[in-house]
Order: sequence, then structure tokens, then C-alpha cells
Amino acid sequence: MDFVYHPYMDENNLNHQLDFNDIPEGNNDNTYANFKEKLESVQTFPGLYAFKFILTGGVAQIKDLRTVLPDDEFVETPSKTGKYVSITVKKWMEDADAVIEVYKKVGEIKGVMML
Repeated sequence: MDFVYHPYMDENNLNHQLDFNDIPEGNNDNTYANFKEKLESVQTFPGLYAFKFILTGGVAQIKDLRTVLPDDEFVETPSKTGKYVSITVKKWMEDADAVIEVYKKVGEIKGVMML
């Protein structure tokens, strides 16, 4: 898939208004209803969305995360102590439901915190 610039891809328009507490735990569709509402209020779709994760389990979790986001560029930042790795993945998303599907799949991986 070729990358095409879109005006909504401005870095300043990424989901900076979402908070760690906004992303629900669990995989129940009802738990994501409020998150979807907030996501749609702060993010323009289709548009570039920045997924942010903290990995505590090392290489195995990175491999698992890549199965969910196989064709996307990962920006990896290790913590100063090396115990954690921060991952940022910017991905063109068509709608809030697509974002939620990614979070649901990632939520099944142990050792990954979603931000």
C-alpha cells in the first residue's frame, strides 16, 4: 500500500487529548462505548492515529504486537533502566471502530500496557 499524504495527517492533530484512563480494560463491547464516543470527539476520521504502548515483557511482546500491526513502522524507545520499551505506531485509520479493534487485539497480549 502506497503512503499518501492527507491534510488530517498533521502531527498536531493526533490523539493528544486522549488519556491512559480513556482506554478501557477488558474485551467487552460495552466497555468500549464511552471510549468510542470520546475518540470520535477528539480525532478526525479517516486520519492518522498514534497508538502508544508500554511493553514490559521484552522481545516476545514486540513480536506479538507486530502480528496485530504487521506492516506499520514501530518507533521503539527503551526506558533508562531497560525494563520497559515504549512503542509508538502511527497508522491511518478509517474510523473509531477500526482503532478499537486494534486495542482489543493488543489487549489480549500479556505484558503490554496501552496508552
